[in-house]
Amino acid sequence: MIKLYGHSNRTAANILKIRAALAAAGVDYEYVVIDLASGEQRKPEYLAINPHGKVPLLVDDGFNLPESDAILFYVGEKFPQAKLVPSDLRHRAQAYRWVDFASSAIYTASYDIYAHSSPKSMIPVENHSPFVAERGRAALDRALAVLEAHLGASRWMVGEQLTIADYAIAAVVHMVKSREQMAAGRYPHIEAYQDKIESSAAWKKALAATP
Repeated sequence: MIKLYGHSNRTAANILKIRAALAAAGVDYEYVVIDLASGEQRKPEYLAINPHGKVPLLVDDGFNLPESDAILFYVGEKFPQAKLVPSDLRHRAQAYRWVDFASSAIYTASYDIYAHSSPKSMIPVENHSPFVAERGRAALDRALAVLEAHLGASRWMVGEQLTIADYAIAAVVHMVKSREQMAAGRYPHIEAYQDKIESSAAWKKALAATP
């Protein structure tokens, strides 16, 4: 059975997108919690299977794969019956583009805002940088504007069905909304799109407490 190693927050963006893809593919897997707060990720037994000492990590019959985007691609390719990766080369390239956009544009900007403005951040308040937070805010607004325009003309991120790109985008939008970083009513196309994703059986299963 496939194992997915992750932290206790199973709805964190980099975990949620993988869980949604696995659910869409109908895959049974074991979820292994790594307690980051206690430093479990730095223990020798975990470093032996993931030297980077981070989560998520997917293990499939002795094949160890870290990095959330790589895992998402792997799930899509391993279970072609789910059609999570387009067969057309250009559509496939677009799917990879939007997965990268979710990680490099939306996720990073949201992180900078949260890390340098939230009292819940792991960075002590006295070390918060207003410059970094403001830069993140500008970057996030720019990225959300790009996404809003795209979804104004497209039902899904790529083509006419859900792909790994949709789960990558929906996971970071879920994060941004939970952090109250997206003004209500400003992005109606993103809101409508997110409602469609969140009404799907795969998404509901990914949000569930188990596996």
